[in-house]
Amino acid sequence: MKKRRFLTVFIMVACVLSVIGGHFYYNNKLEKTAYAAKLELAKTPKEKARTEKISSQKKPEEHFENAPAGIAELFQKKKDAGESLNLTLVGSSLTSNEDGKWAKLFTSKMNETYGKDVTVETVSFGESTSLDLTNKGNYSDLVQKRADIFLIEPVLLNDNEGVTIEDTLFVLEKMINDIKYTNPEAIILIQPSNPIYQPQKYATQVSGLEDYAKEKGIPYLDHWEAWPSVDSEDINKYVAELVPNEDGHKLWAEYIYNIFK
Repeated sequence: MKKRRFLTVFIMVACVLSVIGGHFYYNNKLEKTAYAAKLELAKTPKEKARTEKISSQKKPEEHFENAPAGIAELFQKKKDAGESLNLTLVGSSLTSNEDGKWAKLFTSKMNETYGKDVTVETVSFGESTSLDLTNKGNYSDLVQKRADIFLIEPVLLNDNEGVTIEDTLFVLEKMINDIKYTNPEAIILIQPSNPIYQPQKYATQVSGLEDYAKEKGIPYLDHWEAWPSVDSEDINKYVAELVPNEDGHKLWAEYIYNIFK
């Protein structure tokens, strides 16, 4: 009888203590919430904007997550050292700093994303063919650049008439070897020129370039996969007279940016 009475009293005391403890915990939680709200209200508009900006920014390790191997790590290493990652775009007249061209659009996007952490430079060979580059030594200044990454668009469309893919690849390999001679740590990337409607010889040239990249272990950025099929007339919505129109350059820039963002 005494045991039962003691157990009843014990349970009643435990219930009372539980209610009191819960009351204090709830009040303490309300005080913390109210205090946090006061701090938020006390922030100036500039402080709020800065907080929102920081929360929306990517962490350094999340950048370049779609890029070829080694680039994300190199970016982080350069950032930790307080240095910029240097990217040089190389190509034909399609790859230039002219307004509306993919390279200019891409550079603007990179500047918005990275600021001074990444610098982008463009070297354009204009209408030169691969043979012109060899004969005139037009890329002699290029090989002296100390860029971390070179994204090369071989001048395939310029070579479409009169230059074989073998000659194009011969000049490309010489260019890459010359870059590596002066800048052994440089990362080399290759991309094709733009697609066109129902290519014939040009399609063979592009296939040869892709095979070369695979054989040499060079990352190949195949932006053609973002365009409509070359067998569809829809491609003509993005290409006029063999070169990209405004929408085509935007599409090209967006594809490359998505790799490097």
